[in-house]
Amino acid sequence: MFAVIWDVTLKELRQVIRDRRSFVLILVMPILLTVLFAKALGSGELRDIPMLVLNEDRSPESNVIVTAFSTYEEIRLVGTVDALPDAQARLSQGKVKAVLVIPKGFMRRIQAGEDVQLQLLLDGTDNTSAPIVEGVARRVIAQYNAERAIRGLWEQGVKPDRGLQLIQPVYVESEIRYNSGLSFLGYVMPGVIGLTLQLLTVMLMAISIPRERERGTLDQLMASPISRTELILGKLLPYFGIALFNVITILAVADRAFGIPIFKHLPLLLTLCALFVLTSLATGLLISSVSRSQFQAVQIAVFYVLPVFMLSGAYAPIELIPEYVRPISYLFPLMYFSRAVRAVTLRGGDLAMVWKDIVVLAGFVVLFLYWAVQSFHKRIA
Repeated sequence: MFAVIWDVTLKELRQVIRDRRSFVLILVMPILLTVLFAKALGSGELRDIPMLVLNEDRSPESNVIVTAFSTYEEIRLVGTVDALPDAQARLSQGKVKAVLVIPKGFMRRIQAGEDVQLQLLLDGTDNTSAPIVEGVARRVIAQYNAERAIRGLWEQGVKPDRGLQLIQPVYVESEIRYNSGLSFLGYVMPGVIGLTLQLLTVMLMAISIPRERERGTLDQLMASPISRTELILGKLLPYFGIALFNVITILAVADRAFGIPIFKHLPLLLTLCALFVLTSLATGLLISSVSRSQFQAVQIAVFYVLPVFMLSGAYAPIELIPEYVRPISYLFPLMYFSRAVRAVTLRGGDLAMVWKDIVVLAGFVVLFLYWAVQSFHKRIA
């Protein structure tokens, strides 16, 4: 049996290698996708949001607030305007995302002890930048108010340190553990690795049997003494070997180029990647066994990968998904893979921390392979 599987494996491997362009693409594309996704998602933070300032007061106090905004990386001051209609026009055209309006008489009213309301116009079409600008504005104003209060107490003879204690008697000292730098790349890299591996393995495996069927060689194989199980395993092994090579290159890129601590936990990560690759190959084999053509196989694979991308929690916490949709996420192996890899790379977890995810991934391998074999048997029959 093993000799027959090996013969089928060599035949499938020769078939892959003959197509030089596809073979080079198979080896190079995972590295390119890993670098591209990691660079694109590296910071996870929106910066340089363009903001206009309408400073009708033009006083030293108002300039202090404008200067404070310029110290935040999230904000990029692109200039000033002299009239509100000009600011509204720039905002409506999408040239800026926010406009800060400081009313006339700002300094006079502040010195008189009156309340002053600043106006912040935000572009709501971009639901990401608006909350960021609003958060920066609240921090700027809170800091400005605290500094004015401290100066007022200082003028009354209270030392600045004591003044700070009076206006801020309670404070929080936070300690961030596990990814103390709050690197978004460290969080998202497991999803990048998983999606890259899945795109390759599912697509390659999905077209394998329809390709044999279209070339007319599948009937010849079925007429030979090869069993269906031997044929499926023989087709699976070469792609598993290629995928393992891709795993090593992707992990090396993640460690060396992006500082993800891979080699500290290499055996456990290789185990997780190998199981995940098997689940992806089994998924592709299942798609392959129910598809009548390569085009149909690619269509089904795309419709599988898209919801995985959106619902697996690979790029955003699964808690952001509505509760009535969240059960679907637990049907995707990528969710368990991403969760386990994050536990290892960010928390320094060991086998005791991720064994449940390993068991689930192994269960997916058995389930999908059994399902694929049964579907293939039924189709051939």
